[in-house]
Amino acid sequence: MSVPIALHAFLVADVGSTMTHVWLVDAVDGETRLIGYAEAPGSVPSTGDATPAILEAVQRIAEQTGRRLIDNNTLVMPKEAEGDGVDGILVCSSAAGVMSLIIAAVAGDISARSAQRAARATYTRVLQTITLDDAVHQEQIGVLADSGMTWIERQVQALLGVQADGVVIVGGIEGGAHDALIRLAHIVGLASRSVQTDAQGRQTYNAARKPIIFAGNSQARAGVAAALEDHPDLIVVDNIRPTLDIERLDPVRREIVRFYNEHILTRFARTSGLQRLSRAPVCTSCDATGVITRFAAETAQCNVLTLDVGSLSTTAHLCSEGRYSPVVLGGVGIGYGVGALLAQRGVGAIRRWLPFPISERDLAHWLLNKMLRPHIPPLTREELLIEHAVAREALSRVIETLLDERPDARYDRVFVGGGVLRHAPHPGLALLTVLDALQPTSQENIMTLDVHLDSLGLMNACGTLAFSEADAALTLFERDLMNNTPLATVVTTLGEGRAGETAVEAELRVEGKSTYTMRVAHGEIACLSLPPGQYGTLTLRPTAGVRIGRNAPGAEVASELAAIRGSALGVVIDARGRPLRLPDEPAARQQALWSWLVALGVEREPLPYPALDTVIEAPSPTLSSTGSEPHSSRASLLQSDERPSTESGDSIERDLAKLRETVETPQKRRGLFRRN
Repeated sequence: MSVPIALHAFLVADVGSTMTHVWLVDAVDGETRLIGYAEAPGSVPSTGDATPAILEAVQRIAEQTGRRLIDNNTLVMPKEAEGDGVDGILVCSSAAGVMSLIIAAVAGDISARSAQRAARATYTRVLQTITLDDAVHQEQIGVLADSGMTWIERQVQALLGVQADGVVIVGGIEGGAHDALIRLAHIVGLASRSVQTDAQGRQTYNAARKPIIFAGNSQARAGVAAALEDHPDLIVVDNIRPTLDIERLDPVRREIVRFYNEHILTRFARTSGLQRLSRAPVCTSCDATGVITRFAAETAQCNVLTLDVGSLSTTAHLCSEGRYSPVVLGGVGIGYGVGALLAQRGVGAIRRWLPFPISERDLAHWLLNKMLRPHIPPLTREELLIEHAVAREALSRVIETLLDERPDARYDRVFVGGGVLRHAPHPGLALLTVLDALQPTSQENIMTLDVHLDSLGLMNACGTLAFSEADAALTLFERDLMNNTPLATVVTTLGEGRAGETAVEAELRVEGKSTYTMRVAHGEIACLSLPPGQYGTLTLRPTAGVRIGRNAPGAEVASELAAIRGSALGVVIDARGRPLRLPDEPAARQQALWSWLVALGVEREPLPYPALDTVIEAPSPTLSSTGSEPHSSRASLLQSDERPSTESGDSIERDLAKLRETVETPQKRRGLFRRN
């Protein structure tokens, strides 16, 4: 934490890969309040300079507020007596790029999986995962014999072609065997050597400068350190999996985040000009969101989930029951990151959310064009619906990843952000996109779920302030963010029933006004209006076999008196079932998708499109899995102590000794594996 800065009026900038957002905050009646907000396009990855986009957004704020904030293309600082200018600027960013990692683990299903979870704490991508149990499998199926190479030769050769920023070595429970970890360390050490040739033609090997984090069996630390003695950047932390039942992610997460911030982010802040502008060290947007997520959960004493879908990355932050879990899918988004999303989910997964006919080939071309030109907004209703279909899959992907770590995740309040949701022409479209991806059930809440749409991006602004101006962050969060973001109070019914039959009867008694009732059938979604500033009491009467939250089937449920707060959409009742199943028949699916848009007020007219089955399909472009999260070559089954078999271990040790002989005599000019 930096020393608090005494600021009265200041700018907060969030620099993204395609858009830059800037907020002006100032003291109003002794509290820090939002004065102005603007955004400006600016592709930092292509221009390398974030300053023009920030100045353009600041100029727009100056025009809104009538304050003079820029003079001769320079920010006016400090604030002048007449009220012009600001005292400083604070910056966060998600545009620094993705840090690539290699995971070396004893076993794929336990330690490697834990390392992948830890790596998602910031903007990373796992390029390669190697596991020793994979060597056992390859020997069993004869892959090594067919290739003519040992398993170690294959791994070192593969790693030599991977340009990663860092390596994470994990595995081995406390008190278990540790020889396998030392073998992994030798493999990593060999693959991390760079070859240089002097004027006489002699080859020398030097250890590449990249951090290697060891988070395995503590009894192997000395052996791992000896195997990596040529690597000065070895970082040793607590075992990520001390027992089969305990997962300890935080120590590894802290080191990965620290390295990203000190190297990737710092280099970006220096080259893009951000560090010259900012009065405090530049922080990542995901760190800003994470700190305000935890603050929101602690302040309200509730479980909070924050979702954000961006051009290059998609994030989820959960603070639930005293435990914090960040998930950052670097390189997976709806703009620059759409290629990775397509490789992971497929074109068909996106097309299923569209109520109009389009071939997979045409849709793939549109999406690839979006990846090349992510800053162009949708110009037609069809393009808008495509963007929200992509957002559904990106959010679904990050939620699945979160549930992999937290299968019992519970949340009472959800904050959603991202340009595609903030700029939705109707709040119902933003909510429908989130509900289709999130699909909240009884495991998350007792009765209702509060959903907030961060239409001004204030989560990141508050989080950025929190690192240096905690008091300002607090008042901005309570006064501006909480009062301006309520989207809907959502009720989910659980239970099977035939379409058209009543699932629940809802009664909403608005304080000082009338009482409204509504019957919602299975397969439908509906809303009861409760505008901002009003409060109501909600009573739900589900039919037999249908339950609300964790209550008994058929039991009537009522909120406390005037406990339901008004919002943009009021009370939304989702009786479409869990898991959400889209109809298989194209015409029925098309009609269902459109009816949900009508129910939430997004559309009013009948379905204007021809039937989905009128499209003649053509082969769609083939997408490689580049950018998707790599996995080990198979999903391996583990022995209880995470140790490969003894015979395999001896074989690997012999292979390692053989390989070491070829590497430790660099003066002989030959291939690494005695091959040209």
